[in-house]
Amino acid sequence: MSRIMTIWLPRWPVQRRLIHDPALRKVPVFVCRRERRGVMTITSWAWALPPRSESVHSGERPPAPRILPGMSLAEGMAVLALTHGSRACHVAEIDHDDPAADRASLEQLARHSRRFAPIVALEDAGRPECIHVDVTGTARFFGGEALLVRTAVWTFAARGLHARVAIADTVGAAWAAAHHTELLNPPPAPPFRRRFAIVQPGEQVVTLAALPAAALRLDAAVRAALREVGIDTIGGILKVSRKSLASRFPHTLAVRLAQFRGVCAEPLAATFGAELPRVAHAFDVPVSLREVGEDAVAAILERLVGQCVAPLMARGDGITSLQVRFEQWAGMGERGPCPPVVIDVGLYRPSIAVRHVVDLVRLRMARVRLPREIEGIAVDVLAAAPVVCRQRSLFAGESESAASEVGMLFDRLAGRLGGKAVFEPRGVKDAQPEHAWVGVPPEARGSIAGSAGAPAQRRCEMPAERRPIWLLPRPVPLDVLAVVPDTADVGRPPVRFRHGGEVHEVATAHGPERIETAWWRGPIVRRDYYVVETRAGRRFWLFRRLKDGAWFLHGVFA
Repeated sequence: MSRIMTIWLPRWPVQRRLIHDPALRKVPVFVCRRERRGVMTITSWAWALPPRSESVHSGERPPAPRILPGMSLAEGMAVLALTHGSRACHVAEIDHDDPAADRASLEQLARHSRRFAPIVALEDAGRPECIHVDVTGTARFFGGEALLVRTAVWTFAARGLHARVAIADTVGAAWAAAHHTELLNPPPAPPFRRRFAIVQPGEQVVTLAALPAAALRLDAAVRAALREVGIDTIGGILKVSRKSLASRFPHTLAVRLAQFRGVCAEPLAATFGAELPRVAHAFDVPVSLREVGEDAVAAILERLVGQCVAPLMARGDGITSLQVRFEQWAGMGERGPCPPVVIDVGLYRPSIAVRHVVDLVRLRMARVRLPREIEGIAVDVLAAAPVVCRQRSLFAGESESAASEVGMLFDRLAGRLGGKAVFEPRGVKDAQPEHAWVGVPPEARGSIAGSAGAPAQRRCEMPAERRPIWLLPRPVPLDVLAVVPDTADVGRPPVRFRHGGEVHEVATAHGPERIETAWWRGPIVRRDYYVVETRAGRRFWLFRRLKDGAWFLHGVFA
């Protein structure tokens, strides 16, 4: 009996934008399409970090407003204002719908999901949000289905994605369980446990009978027909005879029910665009990496990567994301096969340099624990992008190659230190200085699958003289030695303060600049900032906390 794992990414259009711009997690995000006569219709919406309400106990967040896809933007804003106030509508972010980009990014995630099994496909829908993986014979590689669903949830969480995962006998049952994991795991279960579910073999009818009828992937017309006769669950549909289903309801209901039970086959067909290269090398007998040596493994990798690069070069593309799998040999004493060791490599720019890609793989190999004996090596190209080729000028050869050399340096640093260790700060629109920046890949390149071409983050233009070049990770308390009398009323900076074992005399000061945050940001921040210049010529960025009058150092000017 087959076993299907469904990975559901709720509100995928919004999640894709949150990955490109993490600052959007703090505001409501609406993805809309423009209809006739200029009406904006909501395709998807979400608020990743909504404000906490004082009326809700134990710091929990209030229930999300009921804003359904298909509503007009004006209606959605009205519902949002009733729940969180008009301020939430003012800070909301509205973006235009882009189904092609949503599907392309989901296809890249589907290719990444091949680490779980080789047969992967997107759901058959106009706007897919699910990835189906046939894990019939691969679950044991991960220690069983229970560990496999946990691994899948953590893998997507590491990319900043919220995923719901379920395993069942059929695609329909896995889809239904993934969309209702919180009902299969009641609230006493921990929050992380509610993100995945496992339907035991042959038990989908009993386990999923209490789920709503919409879990059968029915359209609006069929759901309306079921509501007219008082049927609202899968169990209620199963009680109706086949003859009544065929005579009183559309034919799609019987088909979906047959697919749910497993009577009607629903094969998984890859719906990707251009197929990316996949090559593998299998050893006649399991070999030890210590005996073979790193150079021999590098030679095999260079040959495999070269075979992947050749078809990409023919169509003018280069590698932007690569996955290498070392098939591990379990040994004679093991009960079952062991999961492969997977190495993901992302590049900031498309590359066709085989030696450069292999060197990046070797850097990642030094940071992971490789198996003692392997049965084979597989290389999959997960993402590709067009390579920009330019003719070199006669006198500007060094300047033209500088950009590519910088990109190769970024790749090597990310391979040695990790992808999250290489970033550049970008200013975002936020009043609180600690949250007024976000780390993005250098040159705003790299996407959720490690490819190039991600959209730039929202820049925040601020006067250079009002913000220091060096902002401390956390404000440092200052030992104020002398202050102007009645400073709290006058609003002046200290005359003398000690920092780093040195006493500083304030010569001039500019300010105050008051910064306050609203209640939905958590603890309220109320500060008065000053730009002070000492008699020694140094410039500091100080602020006074209005709650208790304490002084802090937050930055240093050049």
